[in-house]
Amino acid sequence: MDFLDESFIHKVGTSNIGASKAYNLVSSMKGDFDSRGGTAVDFKNFHRDSNSKIGVKDSQMVVDILTNRKLCFSNFLFEVQKDVDDHLIGLFWVDDTSKANYKEFGDVLSFDATYQTNKYSMVFVHFTGVDYHKRCVTFAAGLLARETADAYVWLLEVFRKAFVKPPMMIVTDQDSSMKKVVNFVFPESKHRLCMWHITQKLEENIPIDVYNHPDFQKTFFDIIWNLQSFMRDLELSGLMRTTSRSESLNYAFSHFLHHKSNLVKFMMSFYSAMEKQRHQQSLLDYQSTTTTPKLRTPLAIEKHASEIYTHNIFLDIQKELYKSVFYCVQESLVIEDENSDDFYRNSLPSHCPNTRYKSYKLVVFRRRGDSINISCSCMHFVQEGLLCRHMFFILNMKEYDEIPSNFILRRWGKDIIADGLLTKKYSYPHKSSKNECLIQDTYAILRLSINKIANNEDELAKYIKQLQEVDSGIPLCTSSRASSSRSVHIEKIIGVAAPDVVNIHNPEGIRNKGWASGKRIKSTRQKVIEKSKKDSRLCSLCHKPNHNARSCILRLKKFDLESEVTEG
Repeated sequence: MDFLDESFIHKVGTSNIGASKAYNLVSSMKGDFDSRGGTAVDFKNFHRDSNSKIGVKDSQMVVDILTNRKLCFSNFLFEVQKDVDDHLIGLFWVDDTSKANYKEFGDVLSFDATYQTNKYSMVFVHFTGVDYHKRCVTFAAGLLARETADAYVWLLEVFRKAFVKPPMMIVTDQDSSMKKVVNFVFPESKHRLCMWHITQKLEENIPIDVYNHPDFQKTFFDIIWNLQSFMRDLELSGLMRTTSRSESLNYAFSHFLHHKSNLVKFMMSFYSAMEKQRHQQSLLDYQSTTTTPKLRTPLAIEKHASEIYTHNIFLDIQKELYKSVFYCVQESLVIEDENSDDFYRNSLPSHCPNTRYKSYKLVVFRRRGDSINISCSCMHFVQEGLLCRHMFFILNMKEYDEIPSNFILRRWGKDIIADGLLTKKYSYPHKSSKNECLIQDTYAILRLSINKIANNEDELAKYIKQLQEVDSGIPLCTSSRASSSRSVHIEKIIGVAAPDVVNIHNPEGIRNKGWASGKRIKSTRQKVIEKSKKDSRLCSLCHKPNHNARSCILRLKKFDLESEVTEG
């Protein structure tokens, strides 16, 4: 095996691809299963040697990796927590790209714990928000050895230290440890429990006859999903009602993380996932700045919205603007202080498509000089940060060609995050990173050249001859594969040398939820539902479920009849 094959095994491993699949991929790319590049056994042996090289030094090496990142990126921050025996029990890290995302979108966040991401069964906790494309964005992450209140207090305190500014609202599930510490560490933030978890546990906590009442569920769900009176006036509270965004990222991370990974591989895999997330964010930025969405109305205010908002946000704005034209009418108007200011109270019945239902909203419009203020009883702008159809109706009636600047939230605009931050690489911030970049540039040039002449056999033959001439003139470097051991190669690929002194030992004795299996944890309710759906065994006598022949009523009747005959 050569250096490139070994490097390939390590890189695809960060995307949850094992040694056997890596061998198949390499063979497919080479065109055959030529053993000159190493056999499947060689690939597995390298994977084994790599894990063995890390071994008991795993925690120390991952801390060394983070220390190197701190030296390369001054804004990179990490915190380590050890127990009395110097075993790793807590780890937190955040880079400057995540800090920039939190600065712009950290008003509302959720955090959730997920399992089976590393071989020590440490709990992986990530903090999630909503970016300017209404996509999930990761602010920070951590690993915990225990799901205790003290562990979460430590994690949230280092999170607060990293970002200083607390979020306006935090959404979590109903984990008892999380509920205790959020209000303690963030007393100024609103804490909301996940609506989905509340509804899932509803059946378990109320009498069955109440739950099955025809009006109860409709009334209950209308209250918690639509009215939300307890969070009605909180800014941007509509962005997150559940922890589904955290669950969505759990699924995204599952394509990169594996429950048998050591911490070094876990960290590499985490940043592979982050690079994919940020690449998608960069692509959406490019789409929003280089293309123009299709307009649905001739209104100038719609064109203005398409210029200032990202595409995904504009689509939401466009729906409201369209409905303001076709589903809103003015039913009553009250003019106050007519001599000094424009002050209108408008009652708007908003018609729901394909129904006879009307929803009356009160819109108040005030204008003092060049400044205006609009408020609507639907609270859509407060909860979502976007104008509602009722407010658009008033602006159209007043012949506004642009959305007033005080109703344009910066978090929904274009190019908020610098492209340099989104493309910054944190995976290899060590002394060999320049070498890694040069190798990638070599691949890129070679790929570009081949694409130019791929359909011309004569040019390909000339190009191969030129490459052979270049190769024959390259001297064998002292750092080549022949003069370096596998151990040195592994350290170079990982990006950190195995330390002589270990100050942080690997976690031990962790018994969190789901530590013994690689499967998703199921709630009691899920287990009961799944059991109820299974086909029950039928009685061999009466062929009915929920009992067997021994307890069947037919057998009992037959026994009673035989007893009567015997007595008679």
